[in-house]
Amino acid sequence: MKLPPRPLAHEEHGLLLGQLALVLAPQARSLPVAISVLLVLLMGWRWLLWRQRAPLPSRLMLGLIAGLVLLVAVALVWQAGGNMGRDLSVALLGAFVVLKLLECRVLADATLVTQLCFYLLLSLYLFDQPFWLALYSLAMAAWLLRNWLFLGHPEARGHLAVWPLLGRLTLTGLPWALLLFVLFPRLDRPLWQLPQAETVAATGISDTMNPGSVSQLAQSTEVALRADVEGGPLPAGALYWRALVLWQFDGQTWRPATLRQRQAIPAPALPAADDTAAYGAGQPGTTAGMPLASGTVNYSVTLEPSQHPWLFLLDRGQAIAPGAGAVVNADGEFFAREPVERRLRYRARSAPAAAQPLDLQTRQLALALPAGNPRSRALAAAWAERYPDPAERARAALRLFAAAPFSYTLSPAPLGREQIDSFLFDTRRGFCEHYASSFVFLMRAAGVPARVVTGYLGGEYNPIGGNYIVRQADAHAWAEIWLEGRGWVRVDPTSAVAPSRVERGIDAALAASEIAALRAMREPGWLQDLRWGMDGAVYTWQRWVLQYDRGQQARLMRQLGIGDSLPQTLLAGLAMLSLLALLPLALKRRRADPVQAMYERFCRRLARHGCVRAPSEGPQDYAARAARTLPAAADTVRDFSERYIKLRYSRLPPALRATELAGLRQALRRLARLPPAG
Repeated sequence: MKLPPRPLAHEEHGLLLGQLALVLAPQARSLPVAISVLLVLLMGWRWLLWRQRAPLPSRLMLGLIAGLVLLVAVALVWQAGGNMGRDLSVALLGAFVVLKLLECRVLADATLVTQLCFYLLLSLYLFDQPFWLALYSLAMAAWLLRNWLFLGHPEARGHLAVWPLLGRLTLTGLPWALLLFVLFPRLDRPLWQLPQAETVAATGISDTMNPGSVSQLAQSTEVALRADVEGGPLPAGALYWRALVLWQFDGQTWRPATLRQRQAIPAPALPAADDTAAYGAGQPGTTAGMPLASGTVNYSVTLEPSQHPWLFLLDRGQAIAPGAGAVVNADGEFFAREPVERRLRYRARSAPAAAQPLDLQTRQLALALPAGNPRSRALAAAWAERYPDPAERARAALRLFAAAPFSYTLSPAPLGREQIDSFLFDTRRGFCEHYASSFVFLMRAAGVPARVVTGYLGGEYNPIGGNYIVRQADAHAWAEIWLEGRGWVRVDPTSAVAPSRVERGIDAALAASEIAALRAMREPGWLQDLRWGMDGAVYTWQRWVLQYDRGQQARLMRQLGIGDSLPQTLLAGLAMLSLLALLPLALKRRRADPVQAMYERFCRRLARHGCVRAPSEGPQDYAARAARTLPAAADTVRDFSERYIKLRYSRLPPALRATELAGLRQALRRLARLPPAG
């Protein structure tokens, strides 16, 4: 005979409502606003029904609501150009789980809602994977398991300690998880690409530069990259994170030379070495853990998604880890083969570039100028006539910026049609792109090959995490000039008008009102220490968990002295897993029921007083005989026996069971004070 479905109690409805609310809460970071509002309304309605103990809506009402949800979804798909996308798919799953909760009446419905909550919890990882989400999802998974157990077995509430049970299961599975994590790293690329509902906006440095293009990033505290530099912090003047070289100028905008970017070759690869050891080990004049000689620096970069293919290396990049799959051109620009759409970690090496001759085509490109800006041309021509040495012409331009009333600001006056003339002779207020652009123009007009370079300058050193944090606000533009016998030489004209920009960062060079958000982040005090600690935890999570791939695994194996014996390590790991699987069985000991354990102690204590229990003697007969044998303890023996029989053979409510257990312990303690038998 089939049993009727068990209806849910009022408290169980509240439990389901609470767990779904906690699972859906983190989804607010990514769900479409319209769906989020709809989910909040539906959850609020369900809460009111539960609070007032009102009946659940009819199937007709639920059908109308489901139709409304589908209409909203269709509208969002149409708005996204027909692309269902990841965000909307997860949103619809959440909406229909809420609808299922609105018709949840029996145990089977509650079980389905709980199972779907696990899927919603997993969907959080489709967007991002911060370390707090791992802790949150672990706690929520444990709570869902607890609720699922109590839904299926309500009687377990008074008889089973759930949290210790879940703790033991976690400790049992933890070695398995750690070993599998170490032995089977993440794939270098995902097996499939999830469709996006809309194109993700590109962030950070652009491939063009005009007045305002760099300064608009100065207000952003968003992290662009993090870097570990071997040997500790570097001097401030060495923290130029190079991205792009801009050659072509049309009077308004600087652009790269597309043909030169296409002439790229596979980037020189670093040797297979751990990023915490000296990459130059074995080379003359090097020491483990210290930068190489001749200004060579080794470091690791964790680049945030930018939707651009260019990579950032310290000026000048020489080699990059082969796992990055990068290419490099003659201008020292490093590119990934595809736009960086997910967090990317790579090791790199930078060193001073060797001087090379300048071919005729590159010289012509480095001297090309558009028509216009006559005043700037006349000034540069005067320098060319006065200073035969090109380096002296560059110093003349820097003296101009340092002596004239130029100012470094995020709010310059609008420039006229002749941008360079307008800036140099009229407004004299600008950001780094103004100074780099005008300097390169002057150098070219003076006959000195020059080009613009964009990237980041500086970075906040986190003494707790031991790494640099480079933000979008650190975006910068500088110049390079070509000098005979020296090659391309970096010149930062911003340092002439605002030397503190190079020495102490952008927040030291600008007024507090211009970068209030960035200045507030870098104020000293315990809040900054807390922020450094949090950032260090985030970076450690990214480095050793989210970015644990085959390269990280190989470096870890070398650190452990395993080297290239990965197959043997896999076999040993699988053997260890097998032993771990058998270990719980070998160590398993049946946990005695606390009531039975106390009864056995009761029998042992009576035996020490000469009253030994016969194997076939029941608890009631044994207690009667012990009371006659030990009249001084008769009341205690009977009290213990009665409580034991209740706990052992009766189904008691949880509160009464706890009371009887406490009385049983007290009776056993009183019996312990009985004088030993003479």
